[in-house]
Order: sequence, then structure tokens, then C-alpha cells
Amino acid sequence: MARTEQETISLIQHVLAEHKQHWSDKHGDMRRLRQAYLTRFFEDVENEPTNLRVETSDAYSFIEGYIASLFEKSPAVEVDSLKTEPDNVMVTRQVINSWLADNRKALENGSRLALIYPMSFYKLAPVKSADPLARVRIRALEPWQVILDRDADLWEEQRYVAHHYYLPVSEAKEIYGAKQYQVVSKPSYFHDAMDGWEDEGGSLPDEYKYIEVVEFYDLTFDKLYIFSPNWKNGGLLEKRTIPLRTYDDNPLVPIAALYYSRVPDKPMDGYSTLSRVYDQIFEKNIIRTFWANAIRRDSRQYLVREGIMDEEALAKVTAGVDGAIIPVDTDDLAGVMREVPVTNLSTNFDRYLNMVESDIQRGSIIAPFTKGEATRATATEVTALAQYTASEIGRMARERDEAIETIADIFIRMMVFTLEDDEKPVIMVKKEPRFVRSETLDHDFRYFALDQAATSLSNDLKKRQLLELLPVLGQLGVDPNKIREEVIRMFDLPETFLEVEKPEEASVPKRSGAEALQEQPTTDAQALAQELVAQAPTIPLPVPE
Repeated sequence: MARTEQETISLIQHVLAEHKQHWSDKHGDMRRLRQAYLTRFFEDVENEPTNLRVETSDAYSFIEGYIASLFEKSPAVEVDSLKTEPDNVMVTRQVINSWLADNRKALENGSRLALIYPMSFYKLAPVKSADPLARVRIRALEPWQVILDRDADLWEEQRYVAHHYYLPVSEAKEIYGAKQYQVVSKPSYFHDAMDGWEDEGGSLPDEYKYIEVVEFYDLTFDKLYIFSPNWKNGGLLEKRTIPLRTYDDNPLVPIAALYYSRVPDKPMDGYSTLSRVYDQIFEKNIIRTFWANAIRRDSRQYLVREGIMDEEALAKVTAGVDGAIIPVDTDDLAGVMREVPVTNLSTNFDRYLNMVESDIQRGSIIAPFTKGEATRATATEVTALAQYTASEIGRMARERDEAIETIADIFIRMMVFTLEDDEKPVIMVKKEPRFVRSETLDHDFRYFALDQAATSLSNDLKKRQLLELLPVLGQLGVDPNKIREEVIRMFDLPETFLEVEKPEEASVPKRSGAEALQEQPTTDAQALAQELVAQAPTIPLPVPE
């Protein structure tokens, strides 16, 4: 039974209120994670002006170490289909990979957000462009911008998905018409919502005024609702069937999720990777701050008996001039001046810092030597750690690959939706120009991330193992040309290396048997042949007159 418009509005208002409350409760945790990554750990902590504060960059290196391992190359996909011609598959593959290469920064930024926060999302939307192949834009979204059905166990089982954002009034009038909008400021999640401007008398242009919008995808009834609480105190700006469709004509939401860790009993609630080591980073910053203030107070001070030295003599002592003569009025110089003792810091600080460092390392699955840190590990230990690191990062790479495959599917379906019949953009496929038409892309394709779960560590291991197996492969009778192709592909060498010129056969002058016998013998057989020829009688031949 279909819902009424009022029931739909009530549902959207209810899930929006729950969404805002959920992320309002998590605001403090999200802000602390962000400050740790930005190396502004003590920004919200009140401190005495005389105290020194020291922050380490462990959170930044922790996150960027993962990014460097997960994005060694530009993302790409392999396309396959048994229901269309190979030419359409090649064109589709080239269209997707060219677009993914141009949007690598957005993909990396989304991955970075998924490591700092519980999860992240990618939103694909059509934009105006003279190039038909550049009419789809991708943007990484923070988790508090996407409304989820948290009762679902899988992304595909959700009853609804929504995107919560603020739209400039100028764009709202262009898309939904010139309505009487209640203009609001655009708040920031990490600042108080009241820290915005106040439009007194409508002085600001429409480009700097906003309305709150909820782009609600009702997957149960296959409907798209555009809701705004700033029109009619909560009304629908638009209502229609979900426009983006799969090849099988099922609704497709233009949002892809990226989870690197999940809460086991609530899969739609992600788990921040950075939060695993936040407490250890907190302790390390506190220790380093305490040490910095202690070192500033670790100065040489002296006690002087009053009346023995005048001000001029004390000035000479503090000046530290070489060869200075300082008169004192006393017979016993032993008691004139005494150093104020300074107590050394307890060794417990060093041991505690080592424990904190060890906890940080255990919270990270990246081996220290992969980040350039010198260790005393043996070659066997390094190999074992590299394999463990590669396997753990490989699990995260599979999550990354799944998001990339979903993005590729959404992009192609959006290209089918946006390409006009009379448009024929050209793309190069194997150095040959090919036309890209809507019917070329409108097929049942399957997408596979290229080099699935591949990371820099796993690639290094594969390269090393391939080089070690080269002699064995030759002994097994593997075609040398196939081995050469694999080596060139694995090390990303130029394809020109595959072109091997055939050696020209050198012309060898023919020799007579007598000339061959006159040469120095190199084997026992040749020596015996020469001896037999020398002992044979000469046969006289008749000479013609």
C-alpha cells in the first residue's frame, strides 16, 4: 500500500531527527579524531600561557601510511560481459578508467575520511559540461551527511538512503522554482550551528543564502523525494520515480559506501581506524608535553652566602667572562657558592613511553620498516612482517575495491542516462578512435577492480617471488616469451621491451674436407682422422696428354 504525502513527510522528519541526534552524540569523538589528525591536539584544551605544549604527528603518519599503501597506482577496473560484443567491453573499460584516473584525488580523500571517521561515502551527480564524458562529478562525503537505515545488515538491504546537505538559494530557485524559502545559514559540523551570519534585510545575494535539503531515496516504493524543512515548514520540493536505473531496471542510488571496519552487531555503523590508537597518541602527547616543560626548568642555579659577594662580583659570575678575577670577603672559599641540586626525571617515564609506542605499533598493522623506520629485525622477521602487513592491508584493499566497483557501475549507468542520442564523443582504445554512444554503454556489465587487493607491499612480495621462480619456470618448460611478458607487466616496464629482434644468421664460408683436416685437431676423433689420411697410399691418376 502506497504512502500518503503526509506519511512520507513524517517519515523523513523522523529519520532526519534521529540522524541529527546520532551524530550530535558523536560530535565530541569526531572532533577529537579530526584534531589529532590535523596535529591540533590541544586546541580545545585550556592551558596556562607559561606552559609549553608539544604535539606529535603520529595520527597523521598513521593515516597517511595506509593511504600510501592503498593507493600505489591510479584506481582502475576490468569490465566483462557475456551478453555484448568485445568492442563494447573495451570502450566501456576505457571510459571508466579514464574517468577514475581523473578523479583519483576524490577517491583518496574518501578513503582518508573512512580511516579517520567510522566510514565515508561517495556521491555521483551530473554536472553541466561541454565534454559529454565529463558530465559526472564525484565527491567524498563525511558520514554525518548520509542518512542510513541502521536496522539493515547490508547496504543492499536498506529500505531508504538519504543525502542531507545545504543548497544555495540561487540553485534551489533554478532547480525547484522561485518559492518562498526560509533562508538559513550553512552550519559547520565542528562548530556551533549559531556561528553563522544573519541575513538582516536580505543584504546578501542568493549565492550565499542556503536552504536545508534532504534527498530521500525510498527503496521500498521506488521513489525519490526532495524534502526541505525551510519551505512550508517542511514540504516536498519534488517527488518522482528514482531516475537512475540498473540494466535490469531496478532503482540505483548514486551513493557508494566505504567501510574499512564495522561494528559486528551493527554493520551499518562503521568503526574508526584512528580511534584504535587515539588513547595511546593522547598519552604520548601528554608525556612529551611534560618532558618539554621539565627540560625548560632544567637550568643551573647557585646559592651564595649573603654579604660575601657584592653586586659587581655577582655580575662577573653570571657574565661568565674567561679569566675574570672576582674578589670575595671570606677566608674559606669552600662555602662561598653551592650549586642547587636538580633531580633527574624518573626512569619510569622512559619505560612508560616505550609501552605507549608499543601499543601504537600494535594498533597499526603496518610494519615499522615499511614507513622507513630502522629496526633490528632479521631478514626472516622482515619477510614475515611484510606478509602479515600485506595480508591485513589486502583486507582493506578489498573494501576499497568493492567501493570502486560500485562507483564504476553508478558512473556507467549515469552516462547512459545523460548521453544524448546525437552525441558521439570519441575516445582512444588501443590507439584507435572509437565513438561512445549510449547504446554502447547500456549493457549488463560486471566490474572487477584491477589488481584486486593489490598494495605496494603485496606487489613487492610478488615481484620478489617471481624473480626467485624464474629458474624453476625455465626448467619446467614454460615459454620464455610468456615469462618475459609477465616480468614486463609486473615491473610496469615499457611495452617496447616485448619487441625482440631475431638475430640474423651469419654467412659461414664453406670449407673443403682437406682444409678442415689441415686445421689443428680439437678432439681425439679429429686427430685420428688426420693420422689415417697421412698414412694412406697415394693413388696415381692418369694425366691427359
